[in-house]
Amino acid sequence: MKLFKVLKGKLLRNDVAKKTLENSSWLVSDKIFNMILGVFVTGITARYFGPEIYGQFNYALAIVSLFTVLSTLGLEILTVKAIVAKEDNEGMILCTSFFLRVVGGVFLTVVSCIVMWVLEPNNQYLLVIVLIMSFSMVIRSFEVIEYWIQAHQKAKISSVIRIFVSIVTAVLKLLLVYFKGGLILFSIIYTIDITIVSIALMIAYFNYREDKKPLIFSFDYAKKILSQSWYLIVSGLMITLYMRLDQVMLGFMMGTKVELGIYSASARIAEMWYFIPMAVITSFRPVIMNKKQNDEIGYLNSLQRLYRIIAWMGILFGILIIILCKPIILILYGNEYLAAAKILTISVWAGTFAMLGSARSIWLICEGLQKFALSYTFGGLIVNAILNYFLIPSYGALGAAVATLASQFFANVIVLALFKKTRISSYMILKSFFPIAIMKRK
Repeated sequence: MKLFKVLKGKLLRNDVAKKTLENSSWLVSDKIFNMILGVFVTGITARYFGPEIYGQFNYALAIVSLFTVLSTLGLEILTVKAIVAKEDNEGMILCTSFFLRVVGGVFLTVVSCIVMWVLEPNNQYLLVIVLIMSFSMVIRSFEVIEYWIQAHQKAKISSVIRIFVSIVTAVLKLLLVYFKGGLILFSIIYTIDITIVSIALMIAYFNYREDKKPLIFSFDYAKKILSQSWYLIVSGLMITLYMRLDQVMLGFMMGTKVELGIYSASARIAEMWYFIPMAVITSFRPVIMNKKQNDEIGYLNSLQRLYRIIAWMGILFGILIIILCKPIILILYGNEYLAAAKILTISVWAGTFAMLGSARSIWLICEGLQKFALSYTFGGLIVNAILNYFLIPSYGALGAAVATLASQFFANVIVLALFKKTRISSYMILKSFFPIAIMKRK
């Protein structure tokens, strides 16, 4: 409690930190609400569908997810940086980013359907589900407004929108269960959720923007931003591959989708806390980028502080899950999913290293070392693929969980320690786990 009061006092005396705290509070409040509602609704729908059908849905979702991150074209961090640094006309930055994402979304919708057809050539049912959900990549183009929100730390806008939309889609899912709907209708609700959010974001932008300059497309800016983002595009694909490869390989290598259904149930809980560190990372990003320009010591201290917060969030959540995993699974999913409890005690730790990797991406951008993102994501991908290949046939979902944890640690700690220019980042991440580091005052 004493530590909490000291940290709170320091934050409230600093205007930048105070704004960051307020922004984070909105993001966290939004995610807490969505987490509680989402876990409740997911438990009901997973019970309704059962492990096999729920596994089919998550198999299709894993395929779509492989390309959803790729469809952002690596623009999120670079666009926020461009707006914060006022590199170009804000309207031009957003409009160009939007059209690039539309083109990428259309292309990747086609690609995701082709991949599903290659993996499951005789399953037209799953192909239709993938087509419906992958179209969301085009609709997500409106998420460029989120970049504007992040740059100006106006999290209240997107938080209110997402809380409202979560309530609407939760009601739709409960109605689906009540009227005994199928997976196709469930996948349509997935796309409806994204559509409503996108429309609301656009309306909010035109109502709240201060820069009234017209939205124009710039071919020159498009070339410039794509020349900087190619490594983030490839890195994003690799990150998603080793985050989702376990589910794709489980669905492809096992005879049924039951193991995948059980694994997905545990993954849903293991990822439950991600919104908190991601909210903190999102709020810290513009602060750290600003400090990099005029306060090197403050920049490094802020980065280390971010690592510490995320590391200890992960440790506390992991301990809590180990203690409560069985009752959580039974309450949310029922006896059919009880095997997910053991899987959960392993997979929950992978998230800590994944979130630290997300935080480290800010450092790579600020230092101009984005090319190294390819090294650690490729290393994680290879380790994950090899371990999954050998562990899944014998251990199923449990083997996939072990493979994911090992690959996350390898990617986010070991790989960059091998390079002189990036070794300091691995040191800072390891340092964040030591209790004494939390007590040290900068």
